[in-house]
Amino acid sequence: MLKYSYLFLFYPILVLWVVLTTYTSAPVLPERLIFLHALLYLLAYFLPSNTLRSVYVFAVYILTLVLIFFEAAFACIYHDQITYSIVYILLETNVAEAGQYLNVYLNSKIITLILVFLIPSVFILIAVNKAIHRYTPSDYFGFVKTGLHKGGKWIKHLSVLAIILISSSIYISAGHFKHHVFNKMIKGYTLYHQEVERYKNFLHHSDNSTFLQHVVNQDDDQKQTLVVIIGEATARNHMGVYGYYRNTTPRLKQMSDALLFFEDVISPHANTIASLEKVLTFGSTAHPEDVEKGSIVQLAQKAGYKTYWISNQIPLGLYETLVTMIGKTTDRSFFTNLGSAEVQSSYDENLFPFIQLALDEQVNKKIIFVHILGTHSVYDWRYPEAYNVFTDAPRTPYPSERATQAINTYDNAVLYNDYIVSSIIKMLENNTQKNATGQLVYFSDHGEEVYETINFEGHAEPIATYPMYEIPFIYWTNQSDKKEAYSSFTKRKYMTDDLIYSIADLMNIQFEGRDDSKSVFSNSFISKPRIVKGDQDFDLQILAKK
Repeated sequence: MLKYSYLFLFYPILVLWVVLTTYTSAPVLPERLIFLHALLYLLAYFLPSNTLRSVYVFAVYILTLVLIFFEAAFACIYHDQITYSIVYILLETNVAEAGQYLNVYLNSKIITLILVFLIPSVFILIAVNKAIHRYTPSDYFGFVKTGLHKGGKWIKHLSVLAIILISSSIYISAGHFKHHVFNKMIKGYTLYHQEVERYKNFLHHSDNSTFLQHVVNQDDDQKQTLVVIIGEATARNHMGVYGYYRNTTPRLKQMSDALLFFEDVISPHANTIASLEKVLTFGSTAHPEDVEKGSIVQLAQKAGYKTYWISNQIPLGLYETLVTMIGKTTDRSFFTNLGSAEVQSSYDENLFPFIQLALDEQVNKKIIFVHILGTHSVYDWRYPEAYNVFTDAPRTPYPSERATQAINTYDNAVLYNDYIVSSIIKMLENNTQKNATGQLVYFSDHGEEVYETINFEGHAEPIATYPMYEIPFIYWTNQSDKKEAYSSFTKRKYMTDDLIYSIADLMNIQFEGRDDSKSVFSNSFISKPRIVKGDQDFDLQILAKK
């Protein structure tokens, strides 16, 4: 039994097969992974000592154990297999966000999975170590007698090498390596770096873009200030002003006569990076390649606007985030949250001095982007104690202690978010001169599922539900004629991948690629199918489950 204990080295693969079969609908062929690991372990044959063989086998096992556990945990949480796009999200994630992620999803199911992987692995490695030191490679590969002739040892080596080379050739030619999480990580890492370089190129060298030619501000003589508040993970159906049963938005409700609440707006994705990549550039779901034609910042600058980026989001992930790269192309950028342990719960009110600074600057035309943390998990990190208001049992089809805590803290975060957004509106209103146009747009990058349609809290494209897409979209202006003109547009079905056209419309910017049929503020607006998750019509396939 001890002699063949190496067979148990495939134990993590079998656990992964069970998990993937249980939680996903994708076909799983464990022999593809077993074959690769067999080849990796077979290389130990060529090492000159038992100690080196033990170290090598231990290293391979632990590395694959970590990768396989990550893949299994992902399947448990999101009911899907890892793809290249997941690597994008990982590389855009900072240490603080990783800690917040663990705080939310390190539940009994994941802890059980850790134990299922870890406890047997200890005994497996002990047994394999004993086997390596008790049995020589000849005990396993004795098909060539070394005593037959002097070259017997080399014949044996060549025979094993031939097995490895032939098997590797079959494995590679069949494309089985593509199914391994390690390959997905490497491929995703490569694609991510290509994407970063592409971003750097078009963000700094897109003057020749056809969409940025012949840019003209038709209100050139008028003072204009536009504030764009980008929220985070805020679902509109948790906001009182959108009909939620709790009064989570008392301040916005109080000023509702001055606001327009667009009732049917969704995000293009259920995660930040993919969503804002389209929101802030000419890229769209229909034409993602148009991202290279320029960003909303570049368009505003071409039209003579001074641009500001004021963010409470941590600016760095493992690599500089794509959103941060866009933010840093503004004329002035401020980041209030550097991600240290002391500011992981950095409150959005920390942005107020910088917003006021931008508002007070004597510039005829300015656009101020405010990127808040909003209601990003961990929810109870997003608000001070004074906003810990909702503590009773909430409404949910999935009652549990965890659900109660999540819903209550999320609603408290929405309550604090109400204070933030309403305060910025008041700041703009008080700062805008009578002869100047003041406008503000608030929306969220995506929504959030909080035990409303599934037993889950958070957002994830593989299991995206309609609350993960449905977002608030609020407009304020000091120009009564504009408010009146737009008031009949609030029921339009709209997706924010076309936001750049709506913002250009608000600023009355003409440019080569302007298309008013994509502006929610235009009389020429044409509703289009809202495609999410690659090929699903949101209204017909996602919303139909409501």
